Amino acid sequence: MIRAALIQMRSGSDMARNLADASEMIRSAAGQGAGFVSTPEMTNILEPDRPRLRSLARPEGEDESVNGFSALAKELCLWLNIGSLALMGPGEKLINRSLLFAPDGSIAARYDKIHLFDVDLPTGESLRESHAYDGGGRAVLVETPFGPVGLTICYDMRFPQLYRALAQAGARLFTVPSAF
Repeated sequence: MIRAALIQMRSGSDMARNLADASEMIRSAAGQGAGFVSTPEMTNILEPDRPRLRSLARPEGEDESVNGFSALAKELCLWLNIGSLALMGPGEKLINRSLLFAPDGSIAARYDKIHLFDVDLPTGESLRESHAYDGGGRAVLVETPFGPVGLTICYDMRFPQLYRALAQAGARLFTVPSAF
């Protein structure tokens, strides 16, 4: 059996502050015996100003939070699911990526959010995640000592076929980090 912890936080536009806040809560959870910790969607930054977000976002290999969370998972010897990070993708758009770190700090799995939140609200407001982000193209199932875990993010929850496919592939647990 493993003890799990879910970190609740409201990320802002200061990436260093978000990393510090998340790290403090992850340390606290580990101190209380958690062997698996999960953070929310957009743990590294939640910035509504898309041009500013694009100027701050980095590719995975250059993002300070990726290195910081890797080191933290290793230091605390725990499984760490970073719900998601806003990262620069290989093209012109961002990607909304979930990372699962193993207790040795390595990345055990990556998942790019497949179903992007594009909606027209009754107020007339229109939200288009697809204008800033590229969607992922594949479901991700990762083996862990506590069972196979299917990685998903937020709006994916509205698409039962994703969960059905992950369950049929053997998923016993699912991550569904959300920012809202």
